[in-house]
Amino acid sequence: MLEIKENQELNVTNLLSYRGKLKQTELENIGKEMESYIQSAGAKRVGNPITATYELEGDEIDIELLMPIDKSIESMDKFDFKNQIKIVNAVVASYIGHPMGVQDACNQLNQYIMERRLQPITVGYNVTKKTDMLNPENTEIDVYVGISPNIL
Repeated sequence: MLEIKENQELNVTNLLSYRGKLKQTELENIGKEMESYIQSAGAKRVGNPITATYELEGDEIDIELLMPIDKSIESMDKFDFKNQIKIVNAVVASYIGHPMGVQDACNQLNQYIMERRLQPITVGYNVTKKTDMLNPENTEIDVYVGISPNIL
């Protein structure tokens, strides 16, 4: 199931961020490294990871992985602390279904944006709202794309 809404906002505070090019198989290890760093800094993860994919090149992805945490911590070489991520005037695709279907939802969102001649100013930010390991069909993911308020 897919629902698309306009004029939405994504506003999350206290995030640990990793941005880089890596293979899909390496993504899980980065997530584990981030979890370890968060714990060693005395913080706790307070939400599901948010991902933003900038480019796919062969088997490599240029991705940003953002982990919401309960307080500010120091940045380090590999990970940056961000006080806030805020996207206003976003078009959001609210998707419920198997995670494998998210790409189709993104394609429909891009189609929606093109048909309405909207000007995207961010990549898509995937925010997992709910995961169900026993029944992956119940997974809920919102994809946010910031839209320029300018009319050209």
